[in-house]
Amino acid sequence: MVLQNNVPERWDMEVDLVAMGASSGGLAAVIMGHDSGLKTVLLEKSDYLGGGTALSGGVLWVPFNDHMAQAGLEDSKEEALLHIRTTSMGRHDEDILNAFLDTGPEAVRYMEEHTPLKLMFEASPDYYADLPGGKKKGRQIYPDPEIMIPVLTEAEEKHPLVAKVRPDPVPFFAGMREKWAEGRGLIGGLVMGCVERGIEVIANVRGRQLIVEDGRVVGLRAEKDGKDFFVKANKGVLLASGGFEWNPEMARKFMNVTNLRGMSPNSLEGDGHIMGMEVGAAIALMDHAIYQPMYHVDKEVVQGKPFFRPLSYGYPGNIIVNKHGKRCCNESFYPDIGRAFLEYDKNTSELANAPLYWITDNTEMDNSGMSILATMVANTDWLIKADTLPELAEKLGIPGNALAETVNRFNKYASEEKDPDFHRGESTYNHYWGSRRNPDFSPHPVLGPLETAPFWGVELQLGSVGTLGGLVTNTNAQVVNSQGEVIAGLYGTSNTAAFLTHGFMYTSGACQSKSLIFGYIAAQHMAKGK
Repeated sequence: MVLQNNVPERWDMEVDLVAMGASSGGLAAVIMGHDSGLKTVLLEKSDYLGGGTALSGGVLWVPFNDHMAQAGLEDSKEEALLHIRTTSMGRHDEDILNAFLDTGPEAVRYMEEHTPLKLMFEASPDYYADLPGGKKKGRQIYPDPEIMIPVLTEAEEKHPLVAKVRPDPVPFFAGMREKWAEGRGLIGGLVMGCVERGIEVIANVRGRQLIVEDGRVVGLRAEKDGKDFFVKANKGVLLASGGFEWNPEMARKFMNVTNLRGMSPNSLEGDGHIMGMEVGAAIALMDHAIYQPMYHVDKEVVQGKPFFRPLSYGYPGNIIVNKHGKRCCNESFYPDIGRAFLEYDKNTSELANAPLYWITDNTEMDNSGMSILATMVANTDWLIKADTLPELAEKLGIPGNALAETVNRFNKYASEEKDPDFHRGESTYNHYWGSRRNPDFSPHPVLGPLETAPFWGVELQLGSVGTLGGLVTNTNAQVVNSQGEVIAGLYGTSNTAAFLTHGFMYTSGACQSKSLIFGYIAAQHMAKGK
């Protein structure tokens, strides 16, 4: 039963649909709601729009999408169902998965036809393309750069709101990525759709509490300019404010990690989760996240909090080792690196591998761009250099002989182009990973020896670009309580809603597509007035 709370004497704003969070789902909802005759508004906590999606590759994972069909690529709902059932570890919801697949192509088609967003299919495979129902290309679609770059560039000059689509806070890697990123194209195209419709998007407004009257969510209390800001929602409130990777207390309570670091904008603190739980929402998959290895350059701060960088891993000439100087994962498949970080040794009651270390030779140091980055930052204490592997191990605090033996063993595997320890380079996705930098596959896309001194090492930390646990929703994106009963007037999507479309698997673009699709579904349901 949803508890009653204080209804304000006066509302500062009254609409039909209020979306909290400028995610792909929040934006799709206010657009679809507007087009269905609703008055809509979007509230965004940050000064920027797009959250982690704007910093991402902007990929949407949508089986049997229109772009696949136009390219003559075969796919079907049955194959997609088989793939998720095979990989989810039984933790997906069958009804939600069916709603996701049935509505996906339609939702994407609608956004392409009714906003400036234009997409194309990417020649990248599902993460588990070699398992039943997997596909080697076509399910991932992303903003077409030839169309979206000039469109977005022009729109930024004309519309201040479009200019608020989040850019990279500092150059990623060694400054090799320009201001354009596909994630900016995805969010930017949807923001332009809001501009065209005159939909109000208000930044720097943080959701604080849902307002409940007679068992129904009727609005929310937000914080604007340090004061309460009450918004009435006649049809519903959509929580689309992302994950909780920047909330260390929630990470300690719900996940098997005590020091999770966020690689997304630091505004993602689980606000929607907290608001939903306060009114009785059920939660699921709270131990699930997209993990990434990352590192911190000392004194590098963005918006008042430490900034964490990704690095170039899983390519010829580098490996990842644990505190014992041993390899512990397939370095060309980042979900397995996350698994290694979290592996727990019950016999010693400690993490079996952490901390982990990135080890590379001088040739790969240059190829990766890390040597350029070292000249761009004020402090390089995070980067350790040595003429020999035993010397490098000593500086990192790991066993020297073990590190040398590990590198020799890996170099042998690299010469044989086979990794029997962790199967690096065997899967379709591993080959795709290597092809992004080594398209000729010569001699091997991801296996190559560490031979050229000096050698380099970086201590890694466990980061996340998004937690995947959240509020439990139904096929209409309505939030439900622990008995499965609908909390009237409350909807959820983005990483605020549990990843029940896929359960415990993940593949590139799945979160962003789930967010957009269920934002679209939520708006349609509100418009029907059910």
